[in-house]
Amino acid sequence: MSTSPRWLSEPYGPGGGGAAEGMLKNLDATELDPLTLLVRESAQNSWDARAGDEPVDYRVELRTLGPGQAPAWRALLTENAPTAEHLALRASLARPVLRILTVTDTGTRGLGGPTRADVVTDGDSDFVSFVRKTGSSQDVNGRGGTYGYGKAVFHLVSASHTVVVHTRCRVQGRLRTRLIGWAVHESYSTQTVDGAKTFTGRHYWGRAQDGYVEPLLDDEADEIARRLGLPAFPGGRSGTTVAIVDPVFAERDDAEAMRWIADAMVWNLWPKMLPEGGDASMRFSVLHDGSEVRLPHPSEVPHLRPFLWAHGQMDRELHHKSLRRPLGRLGVRRFLAPPGPPPKVAIEAGIGERIHHTCLMRPVDLVVRYLEGPPFFEEHGGYAAVFRADPGMDRVFAATEPASHDDWKVDRLQGDDRRLARHALRQIADAMREAATPAAVVDHAGEGVSLAGMSQLMAGLMAGAPGEGGSAVFDAAPRAHTPGPAGDARAPAVSTAGGFGATPGAAVHGRRGARVRYLEEPRLDLLDGRAVLVQRFQLLDPGAQTVHGRLSVALGDDAGREDTPPRGAAMPTVVGWRRGDGEILRTDSLQATGGDDAVWSLLVRPAPDTVTEVLLTAERREGAA
Repeated sequence: MSTSPRWLSEPYGPGGGGAAEGMLKNLDATELDPLTLLVRESAQNSWDARAGDEPVDYRVELRTLGPGQAPAWRALLTENAPTAEHLALRASLARPVLRILTVTDTGTRGLGGPTRADVVTDGDSDFVSFVRKTGSSQDVNGRGGTYGYGKAVFHLVSASHTVVVHTRCRVQGRLRTRLIGWAVHESYSTQTVDGAKTFTGRHYWGRAQDGYVEPLLDDEADEIARRLGLPAFPGGRSGTTVAIVDPVFAERDDAEAMRWIADAMVWNLWPKMLPEGGDASMRFSVLHDGSEVRLPHPSEVPHLRPFLWAHGQMDRELHHKSLRRPLGRLGVRRFLAPPGPPPKVAIEAGIGERIHHTCLMRPVDLVVRYLEGPPFFEEHGGYAAVFRADPGMDRVFAATEPASHDDWKVDRLQGDDRRLARHALRQIADAMREAATPAAVVDHAGEGVSLAGMSQLMAGLMAGAPGEGGSAVFDAAPRAHTPGPAGDARAPAVSTAGGFGATPGAAVHGRRGARVRYLEEPRLDLLDGRAVLVQRFQLLDPGAQTVHGRLSVALGDDAGREDTPPRGAAMPTVVGWRRGDGEILRTDSLQATGGDDAVWSLLVRPAPDTVTEVLLTAERREGAA
């Protein structure tokens, strides 16, 4: 190469221009953590740049540069660098340990198009939009966002607000590689050889010519990227790496920061991780000094799992009737609240100790925000909803988003667009109010039953992981004919929180004439940190008796029974028995004496993702009076 790449500070032109600090200040309105914002913005950019139908590979990696690469960064980026007064890059490069945070995507177009902002083109302009322009608007239909102010988060995470961009793209049908450095700080005035001048605060590193900086190209770009240790693009694939110099993680150490980034991916990008089985539209990875940071599948995260359930049943279509416009699809799921607090990333996203939220997203399936609704009427339950805007509404909702893309501010809109967006949010709010309040269900006798507590949730309120239940009904104990007081096959059952039980107060005869009185509907409780159904009862007849818990599962219909569970299906189990609030007897059946007004409880571990049916039978033991 004839000359080394160098820095050039951007002066104001005669017509003025925007100050660099404006880029960073446009992100001040968000309460998102900078690392969360980095994940959201960079993943949106990667998705928007996808090439064809192949999956997009997206990777974030933190590397501590070794003796073979750290000197190259210092030698290449220090030459002609701005003074410490105008950019902190020299201080960052002088640190004894130099760290680089890289965000890489492949399976994308890369940053193609012209490299100059004053060139008119009908094709791609990704390079100019990302590197040169600030706050420019684009047609956002089908895109997660624009290359506007959100890209400033790359600089925000750097102690010196400096990044190096390495990209491979197609230009006029030919693969080209480009490499350029870019820093932003504050605008300033200073004395130069040509007199006093004012500068925008933007600084570029690359091949200086005609008063501005062009990127290094092709072999030269690849050679410098190799010396800096930037990842090579495999085969003929295109893509982009943004290397953040000297990343800052506030109070976190490096391991905590990378764990946060992994969790932020899961909570903000989970729709792109579906479905399971390797067919997801984006593939994600997080690395720390060469070691992979585990990225759980969304279905493995208890507090996120209800949103996946709601996402899988978006069967409610929202419309604006008078304007005759579809607004989007909504799915709502009520559930047993998972134990323990949610992850810190979820708390940052607005999820508190209890989940009563709607995940808002545009048709690109990237999370905008978790919209909080009214709390669930019972402390042990919750609801989750997912709303995906209709493709015809994408432009409308995109126009409501701030630079950080983390909210829908519909009051920015005018006319019909405002009416449409506000109507959609009103219908979502109505759905959350409905989900938060008790409802009525129909028992097996066809009578309406008012729901007033956790035990009164409708059938379909389930705990556990999706897909573990089954549509079949099967018995966990031998069948027994249990006629009710009036000779019915059994007393009417009432739908509960994942459980059915006989009508409270009914005395159900077991074999050999022993009677069981149900004191209330089954309720949910926690035992050893896990959910259990609790059915309280009394044994009315005196004498020694054996009590069995007859358990089965269903999905809320009368689809019949099977004596054994389908292969791979979960089944409810008896945990034990408790007299009053005393010691738990962990046995399959209860040996007890009736007729003494004692209150017993059957404790049942419900089958995940099913409705558990709880029936009790009692029989006199041989020799008992």
